Amino acid sequence: MNLNQIKQWLDQRLDKPYTLTPTNLGISNESYRLQTQNHTYIVRTPRSSHACLDLRFHEEARVLALVKDLDVPLVDFDTQNGIKITTYIPDTCTYAQARSQNKAWQVGRTLKALHQKPAVSFAFDPFQKLERYRSRIAHPLVHFEQADAVIARVQKLYRPDTLCHNDVVDGNLLFTSRRLYLIDYEYASMNDYRFDLASFLSENQIEDEKERLLFFEGYGLANDLQAQQEVRLFECFEDILWGYWANMLYDSTHDSVYQTIALEKQAHYHAWLHTLAL
Repeated sequence: MNLNQIKQWLDQRLDKPYTLTPTNLGISNESYRLQTQNHTYIVRTPRSSHACLDLRFHEEARVLALVKDLDVPLVDFDTQNGIKITTYIPDTCTYAQARSQNKAWQVGRTLKALHQKPAVSFAFDPFQKLERYRSRIAHPLVHFEQADAVIARVQKLYRPDTLCHNDVVDGNLLFTSRRLYLIDYEYASMNDYRFDLASFLSENQIEDEKERLLFFEGYGLANDLQAQQEVRLFECFEDILWGYWANMLYDSTHDSVYQTIALEKQAHYHAWLHTLAL
């Protein structure tokens, strides 16, 4: 939806004056600040170029009902168009901006809380998504050496028995002075818990060993070296997955941000491939 379409959508729901301002935040979505006389909200709308991602907003709504204690307060959600209105939380910062010494521990604790939520009936299936992304690429940007071996190792370990967020990027982690909010559950579904842990570490480029250990302590895996090594394997798998995702979107949009993401995933993958026992 463009700005005029969103305003038409809002006009049907609001009977008082408002202003709508783009925030220039988000990759999969457009985000706007909605200001009425007495309240401030955030409006999220999916980008039209992401129709190929097959997002199912009715499933997101089911997850949102389970994660109210982790997410920002929900005001309205149009599951037909994917438009979501949430309460605006002032004075927030993302993971990269946060200065707290225990922020990695907070993320680990929050993901553990998410992973203890009840199961849902739909799954993420990263292997199916990987094949779909790869099949839609007409002009390859990236190549991952020994990718088949990495994928095969992950498939042997894979257990989709946990409600996962599946997109633990910097912008989905909002810190205030009091707490951490985990937001945007459009990809949330059943998956392997190690997928979420790898998502956080990979997407936020956490390579400092002390920071990684704080994260694992928050989650409860500080002494489980095998699980930590398995998470590293999942990190490399996700480099493949999201590298092809970005390549596919660059093919369809020619937006340089996707080219950058694809090449970053390739570089991260090859930097850490040698640490895996394939």
